[in-house]
Amino acid sequence: MAHTMRMRRLFNGEDNRLLDVAIDHGVFNEDRFLNGIEDMSDVLQKVVSAEPDAVQVTIGQARLLQGVKAKTLPALVIRTDVANIYGTKSPPLPFCDLQHPDIVLQALQMDAAGVICNLFVLPDDAPGGVELHRKCIANVTHLRSECTKYGMVLLVEPLAFKWADPAKRDKFVMQNDVEVTRPLVRLACELGADVIKCDLPDKLEEFSKLKAVCTPRPVLLRGGEKGEEADVLKYAEDLIGAGASGLVYGRNIIHHEDPRGITRKFMEKVHGKGF
Repeated sequence: MAHTMRMRRLFNGEDNRLLDVAIDHGVFNEDRFLNGIEDMSDVLQKVVSAEPDAVQVTIGQARLLQGVKAKTLPALVIRTDVANIYGTKSPPLPFCDLQHPDIVLQALQMDAAGVICNLFVLPDDAPGGVELHRKCIANVTHLRSECTKYGMVLLVEPLAFKWADPAKRDKFVMQNDVEVTRPLVRLACELGADVIKCDLPDKLEEFSKLKAVCTPRPVLLRGGEKGEEADVLKYAEDLIGAGASGLVYGRNIIHHEDPRGITRKFMEKVHGKGF
């Protein structure tokens, strides 16, 4: 019952869709990610005033949400892991570790509706890639057990990477070929994910192949790098039109000159005008 109630807190009751604003970029140890979120209290106030369905932060910043002045607060999603593979150079030893063994209990104490973790796959010849994938699987299985115990919703983020330049092998970029991502999102389902958060395949029409292997779980799509506003809004509209249950947008909101205004526009794309 507790799990069902938390799912209802995450997803809009009228259309079963969700806009989750991700402000958890501080755990990736990349200075460029911090633009616009230096003052977390300030950015949370701006985002919450736009009334998104959910806000995604770390356990260390979650307490700030309670200090936001608002009629109602969005559902809280807690980022549970720390990773080092988003750098401008690939790390000599990639890792993805849970922040705390009892992170789900801590999320429960913060009144979170869900927790989220990564499920990474690196290129076959990436140093430490096999170990990283195995560690991510262990993280998901541990969180599944804890989420079952406490009635918490588990969101899993299956992401595949490839070399930006196979000759240099010095930097990772996203690998969105459906032949790679489809078995990965299915693995997340098999391990017990309640909600999938992933990248769109290279071709929009192939999203149905991802969604099919996740049924009946909702699939949320990532926003990725910041783009031009008109293009990003059109893209968001296309994603919802293709059957996504919602969006998880971070940099396209927190790096925008008007986080509140752009959040409202994304809410319109997710739920329609007059939401």
